[in-house]
Amino acid sequence: MSNTLKLFIAMWVLSTLALAQHESQPAAFARSGGPDATSGADGNDSVPAFRSLYKKSPPQRELVDVNGIIEEMLTLLKGEANRYSVAMRTELAADLPKIMVDRVQLQQVFMNLMLNAIEAMNDSVGELTVKSQLHDGQLQFSVSDTGVGLPTEKMEQIFSAFFTTKPQGSGMGLAISRSIVESHGGRLWAAANDGRGATFYFTLPTQLTESSPLVA
Repeated sequence: MSNTLKLFIAMWVLSTLALAQHESQPAAFARSGGPDATSGADGNDSVPAFRSLYKKSPPQRELVDVNGIIEEMLTLLKGEANRYSVAMRTELAADLPKIMVDRVQLQQVFMNLMLNAIEAMNDSVGELTVKSQLHDGQLQFSVSDTGVGLPTEKMEQIFSAFFTTKPQGSGMGLAISRSIVESHGGRLWAAANDGRGATFYFTLPTQLTESSPLVA
């Protein structure tokens, strides 16, 4: 695993501790101000984009092209996907409107979902597919894999804090991701594919106001 991704995982662990300490708002979390990736020791050109994930600053909303965030995360994870012989492809709607969101928090959501998908295919050649579209007046995104899939009875349990199906997982990635999506007025859920693997979907409203609460 690359140094960049090792740092990413370490930051999620720190987020776990922050959530555990946030007793008054258990669904929220505090972004860590931990180690800053100041150099691309593993030759990853996306280190500057990764570094922005963990700047210690209050949540900030800005007008964002979410397709652009998807492309950034795919670039960051390209080396990891190649390492596991995972092909990555996209089906991104060209006419998606920009929306007011916290860029760093959405980067965290996409990073977590994509990394989970790659790890689900580490025992076989697979394909990661990321889609975006306008659906029923909302932006809808999906991250699909052709991995081992998810048991039907655990479709909701996987979003519980500290629940994990991975031997070394923190059990926080999906809980934090759902908290971020819901703080933006959206919804995050999972479904089993007809064939192999699973798909994670989430929605974001096209009309987000600056007064809407954010995960802090």
